[in-house]
Amino acid sequence: MSNVSCSGKRFVVLTGRPGVGKTTIFVKVVERLKKAGLRVEGFVCPEVRWSGRRIGFIIRSIDGKVEKWLARVDGCDGPRVGRYYTCMEAVEVGNYLLRRYRSADIVAIDEIGPMELRLPGLRRVIEEILASGKPALLVVHERLRDEKVRSILEGSSCVFTVTEENRGLLPEKVYRAVLAALGKADH
Repeated sequence: MSNVSCSGKRFVVLTGRPGVGKTTIFVKVVERLKKAGLRVEGFVCPEVRWSGRRIGFIIRSIDGKVEKWLARVDGCDGPRVGRYYTCMEAVEVGNYLLRRYRSADIVAIDEIGPMELRLPGLRRVIEEILASGKPALLVVHERLRDEKVRSILEGSSCVFTVTEENRGLLPEKVYRAVLAALGKADH
């Protein structure tokens, strides 16, 4: 996926190296969309640190009503991704989203990457939402190799590669790209 014109695209994608600020931009844009009166459904997967070390990731619905472990260094029995074991309970957040996304103005997913796609139930949720035609704001792992998901995103995405140099300017640009995906001028 590469940067292309945002005109006529239904997916707005943030990508870039780990720790560069993708989730920070994502959260800022989601909050601004909600303040503009738009209904946003989706999930966010922030890291969890303990004593300065990353021990895993949680998955939380955008509205904060459902939260589960996505992956941990220990204590979960799903497929392993790097040093983390995925947690089967994460699909509960995905199922919550499945019940709600059709009535949303936009779906927001942070992130689509190896952990999320290795859990069959969560993968099914992501694939259904991407295939639904619903506009979406997505954080996509910078080295996404999944051909099925890549083929859905290819040609339908306006891609922003987040760097330390541009991350301060991107929230406004991403917000405007999302409005364009929704067919709205500005809120």
